[in-house]
Amino acid sequence: GCGMVELSVMLGMSFALFCLLLVLAHSVRVRQVTLLDWSLLGIGGMYGLGWIIVLLVTQNGGNPTWQDWINPFSDIYVIHTIAAFLLVAGMMTGWYLPCRLLPRTRKVVSQRYSEAGPWVTAFWIMLLLAVVIQGLYSRAYGGYLGVLDYSAPIRSALYENVPHNPWSFLRPFGGLAMIAAYGFFGLSISGRRTAGVLLGLSLSFLFSVYILYSWLGRVGFVVFLLTFILGVVLSRRPGPLRLIAWAGLAFVGLLMSVYAISLWLDLKAADSLIEFLARELSFPFASFFAQFEHGEHLYRGFVDFVLAPVFLLPSSWWSAWYEPVDQINTAIIMGAPKGEAGVTGSIPVDLLTLGLMQAHVLGVFLVGLIFALLLRILQVFLSAIPMQGLRAVFEAHLALKVAILGTFYAQPNLVISDNFALIVGSVIIATILSLKRMTLKPRTSLSGGTP
Repeated sequence: GCGMVELSVMLGMSFALFCLLLVLAHSVRVRQVTLLDWSLLGIGGMYGLGWIIVLLVTQNGGNPTWQDWINPFSDIYVIHTIAAFLLVAGMMTGWYLPCRLLPRTRKVVSQRYSEAGPWVTAFWIMLLLAVVIQGLYSRAYGGYLGVLDYSAPIRSALYENVPHNPWSFLRPFGGLAMIAAYGFFGLSISGRRTAGVLLGLSLSFLFSVYILYSWLGRVGFVVFLLTFILGVVLSRRPGPLRLIAWAGLAFVGLLMSVYAISLWLDLKAADSLIEFLARELSFPFASFFAQFEHGEHLYRGFVDFVLAPVFLLPSSWWSAWYEPVDQINTAIIMGAPKGEAGVTGSIPVDLLTLGLMQAHVLGVFLVGLIFALLLRILQVFLSAIPMQGLRAVFEAHLALKVAILGTFYAQPNLVISDNFALIVGSVIIATILSLKRMTLKPRTSLSGGTP
């Protein structure tokens, strides 16, 4: 009823404010905006302010796509916000749990530029791999440009008119070009502006734009460009308060630019920005209500987390015996999973719904804990990157891609497939750095013995 809507709006405001105050208190105390803070800003924005927009626009009939999954469930609106508070409690627990287990995140002073060598090598390897593997992947479609003709059906999983491609599993490797572009850019703002770095930056940036265009992802485009901007901001080490204020403005800019890109590409545009936002932000709420009401998939017992590593393998290896959460969610809301019965999109599972599907309301707390634990581990890895500019760019990427977007698109299969290039890129960097250390060791021991 009407009273429930008003109560929900007030709860949404309270939740957004609670998250903001928590972020201000935490970031000022630790003197930096951590991945946890970025995530809490995203969660407060989505489950607080986003919920108010979705609710009011839908109640006024401006959200026809989703109204049947939102309007009838006013009796459980409050449960959603309570679950959001529970999620934050889980995240705070998960972030502080490993304080004694993990090494302290230490501030690393910038190393001499001569030590940038292995990083430059790693980023060149990534760029070359991206170009070669993309060439192999796109051969079935008529080469680098031919693949662009099939971008839309491949994205929608409509394979009837698409040539069979035995190399289709190589598609995510194109993303290595983006990791290389971030790396070269990070080196350049760290002061390492050699010809090799600048050439690598130009080539990897151009190839990344081509890859993103071939994938047709609106969010991917925006995240790619924003990573560079946020990387520059972070490299200047602003105070937490100033950074959060800028982030708020950037977030508004981000929403407006996604809307503008949608109009430009003629992809799912809406009559007004507010209706566009309501429609784009509805899926987390519709999913939660649909799962809660349906009740059949509320006790998956974390099988989605246990099986997460299989998503590094080609989908043809696991799709026959395992159904990811987003497929189940899509089937409940759309009537069929993506790629069947004319369904061309899948409905992602956000962090709250993912938790609900693992172990009902308790699952929300536990998933929050696991997610924050992941963010904490990533923060420790970040603190080990020696050059400030390089660290800032990768921190920007993780803040946008994992800490913020990971709350919207939380299903483990998507977290792994979306960050496939980052995972492979990290392995390449670790390998090159350890090879470098192995070759340095004998020399240092010899020089120690000579007079």
